[in-house]
Amino acid sequence: MSHEQLSDHVERRSNPESHHELQARSKERLDELTHSADNEHDTSGKRAEAAREAIRHHNEAQPEPEPVPAAETQKPEPKLPYLSLKLNYRQTMNSMQQKLTPASRSFSKVIHAPVIEVTSEVLERTVARPSIANGALWTALIVGSVFYFTARHFGYMLSGSEMLFSFVVGAVLGLVLEAVWRTLRRGK
Repeated sequence: MSHEQLSDHVERRSNPESHHELQARSKERLDELTHSADNEHDTSGKRAEAAREAIRHHNEAQPEPEPVPAAETQKPEPKLPYLSLKLNYRQTMNSMQQKLTPASRSFSKVIHAPVIEVTSEVLERTVARPSIANGALWTALIVGSVFYFTARHFGYMLSGSEMLFSFVVGAVLGLVLEAVWRTLRRGK
């Protein structure tokens, strides 16, 4: 106990009348607070009821709308031209080609023909993948150079199939390295 608390305790013991007065005052204050909370609760309840009544009165004043048949509420979905990907692509290509020079426009029309685009996409997913192209290029360059300089140094004749062989080996090597790279990346 602190010094002040001890002196209050001693004073209450020495003066029992003041202790009873304090208890009586605290009881009165508690009753006041209880009544004010009840009044406040009643007031908020009255306000809520008044708001509900105003809403009911407002709703009664407005006539209810007639139900609309289901056939009228469902609108047919418009078929807009920009929703078609092919049409959108074609329009974009035409607008871009109009901005090109005549020679570039002709070349663009050739390389963007549907048959050539489909063929290009198939090749890009199979044979012309970057790993295959890079593997074939670098292996052909290295192995072809080794064959050429070795044959020249020792006086051998090359048949020409060495380059084709190095291209094929490089393409396979590129695929293998790509597969290893993808496996390592999945593991992380």
